[in-house]
Amino acid sequence: MPHRRRIGLTVFFAVAFAVPWFGWTLIDNAALSLWLFPLCVSAAGFAAAWAEGGRTGLGEFCRRTCRVRGAMRWTLLAALIAPALGLAYLLATGTSLAALRPAYEAGLATTLAAAVVTGPLAEEFGWRGYLQHRLLDRLSPLATALCIGAVWSLWHVPLFGEAVFGSVASSLRYLGYLSVWSVFMVYLVRRGGGSVWPAVAFHWAANVHADLLAALLPSVDGSLLPGGSKGLGLYLLLAALFVALRWRFFAGRGAATQPAECAPLAATAAAER
Repeated sequence: MPHRRRIGLTVFFAVAFAVPWFGWTLIDNAALSLWLFPLCVSAAGFAAAWAEGGRTGLGEFCRRTCRVRGAMRWTLLAALIAPALGLAYLLATGTSLAALRPAYEAGLATTLAAAVVTGPLAEEFGWRGYLQHRLLDRLSPLATALCIGAVWSLWHVPLFGEAVFGSVASSLRYLGYLSVWSVFMVYLVRRGGGSVWPAVAFHWAANVHADLLAALLPSVDGSLLPGGSKGLGLYLLLAALFVALRWRFFAGRGAATQPAECAPLAATAAAER
């Protein structure tokens, strides 16, 4: 691995982990825990890009991750996947479509808007914008997704503590949950040419899909809505089916996993390295 890449990865993990872990461990402040510390992950992506390539590297990172052209259809699709999986879970467990009677509750818009920042924008320039991009240099998309799922899960340990990581079984369920999301996101981001907007949309929808389903199906008992371990078995099954159907992508490397319009950009970047 080139020296600059090692520096970049070191900077990324130092910023993404050290500051939030220090804060969550020593500072008891809900606002900082939810709004400030998670921003370190996206900040780590920008810092690592700067450490690797200076102004030029940072500019390339910004152009790729903020790319809109070719990414919007994948962004729209990303916002629908988690709610669709949640609805499939409810139907599989006996909920009838007759319960589909959307009802707006006060505060829903605020919840949905806040959820764009607290996880998606705060983290995805790091996880999918930087780390995923680097891992794809050496690993297949499937291996990359599983690695990020593990790192992403580990990052949450001080934040959720015993509530999620109090037992091996609970920890594995959470790891499975994040690995499912990572599988879908590696595909969406790669198809979007490296843009983080599909990941932002997916992360947002994954975090709020239970809230959206509660608004769409207000007569359904809230305890039946997907989230946490509920629905995980079906989500894992559907993710595995998706991987099987797109095996050529998930087992591929390099240009084979990119949309055709991104090939010239990838070739240029490879030549510069």
